[in-house]
Amino acid sequence: MEPPNVCKARFDEVVTGGHRRVTVGVEIRDRESDGSIPTAAWFRGEEYRLDIENEAGVAVYVRRL
Repeated sequence: MEPPNVCKARFDEVVTGGHRRVTVGVEIRDRESDGSIPTAAWFRGEEYRLDIENEAGVAVYVRRL
């Protein structure tokens, strides 16, 4: 049985200058059909952009305030 094509997405808000970063949510999200992580995601009606995929395999998205 093949594992589901999903990833864990963490959504952060970053104050301009990057001095403050707050995680506002974590969700399981679908990957693209080729298995890649989407470069943009919507969370609570706001657009977030992929920042990094960390060591734990979590895709971290950010919205800059």
